[in-house]
Amino acid sequence: MPPTDPVLPDGLELQRFDVTGRPAVEDPRAALFLRTVERGFYEPEPKGTALDQLLGYAHADGRTYTGVYAAGADPAVDRPVGTFSGFDKRLHTGRRREVHARLISEVTVSPSHRRRGILRTLMESELAIAEERGLPLAALTASEATIYRRFGFGAATTQRSVEVDVRGEAALAGPVTGRVELVEPGDLAELGPRLFEQTHLQTPGSVQRIASYGGHETDTIEAGRHGTDGGLYAAVHYDDGGAPRGYVTYRFAGWDTEPATIRVSLLFATTAESTRALWAFLANLDLIERITWRGAPDDRLVEHLFVDHRRVSTTHQEDHLWLRLLDLPAALRGRAWARDGELTLRVHDRLGHAAGDWRLTVVAGEADVVPLGGPAGEQPGRQPGADLELDVADLSGIYLGGVSAEVLRQAGRVTEHRRGAAATLAGMLAQDRPVHCMTGF
Repeated sequence: MPPTDPVLPDGLELQRFDVTGRPAVEDPRAALFLRTVERGFYEPEPKGTALDQLLGYAHADGRTYTGVYAAGADPAVDRPVGTFSGFDKRLHTGRRREVHARLISEVTVSPSHRRRGILRTLMESELAIAEERGLPLAALTASEATIYRRFGFGAATTQRSVEVDVRGEAALAGPVTGRVELVEPGDLAELGPRLFEQTHLQTPGSVQRIASYGGHETDTIEAGRHGTDGGLYAAVHYDDGGAPRGYVTYRFAGWDTEPATIRVSLLFATTAESTRALWAFLANLDLIERITWRGAPDDRLVEHLFVDHRRVSTTHQEDHLWLRLLDLPAALRGRAWARDGELTLRVHDRLGHAAGDWRLTVVAGEADVVPLGGPAGEQPGRQPGADLELDVADLSGIYLGGVSAEVLRQAGRVTEHRRGAAATLAGMLAQDRPVHCMTGF
């Protein structure tokens, strides 16, 4: 297991501190850290009220900031050359089951200090701390797809950007019930979190939302107020009994954009009826010819909503939520299973957290996981007693059921020692709803 205190290159030192949530002028270390993070992602550095607000969100999330500094630096006045934050949230693993996960975010390394082992030592330390604290897994969303597999992370969900042509009569295929009303974004302050939580517990792969989402849906967030889009609109769907069942927020792209476009920001629906009603509302907005939605579920539901499915096109698709199993028995026991069965897994893990041979037995949808001993070495080939042999990154990727173990077998990522074992595992991991992560962090 890697050390919890990373060994950094000479001339560098590490400092960890919890975000206090005090105004930026009273917490200069956190303020400068956060400004450095934004600069690392080529965003304008927040100042004043915007900076204080972001620090408040970080405090609400319970984030721990880890910075790498030049030896002897004062974090109150000297910028870190590497940044890293971690905080705990709940991951919905399906069928209303949840596990706690260590979320990793705000990872940057200064261009002047690249390829010196800073990210590796910070990541390995964070994973070791998370395992010591008893967390079953870690999670992140990646700006690049080739960085995190070496640390045992696998891409577990995907998302896409869609465009919907709503010129003419954009009829929906299914019935539309209830009513949709425009509301002020501020009206979502209490309703938004409640509807999100209900949707979260219906969506495998969903992560408990981070604090800043409250600012986004109520249009009160100060940071990032730039661009040409117009003000935020919000609409709520009420069922026939008057109960709120879903909401959408969106912006008008401006009259200089052709065709006339609205951009969906957030859309959460607790029922299928609410999904249809919200899309019927959007498709019939006056003067609007196109709807775009970045971060839509990769389930093709939007296409099936419309009589003419060719109105909907996918303009971009990418991985979204990456998972990393740490306590393998706790993680596998922390989800419901679609089918009963028994398999023996040989897991390779360079960092050692999940390495070994494991017998997985599922009875009545509940898993029992027993270590069989023996290190999971890096040599390929037949391993006695193992039905499947795979890297922890691939096991992490298939954990939610959004990626198929059988597909990974065909891709050469999973080695099958008992014919049909990969397809068996894929069936055991299957979900009753599409896998999707509704938040970014």
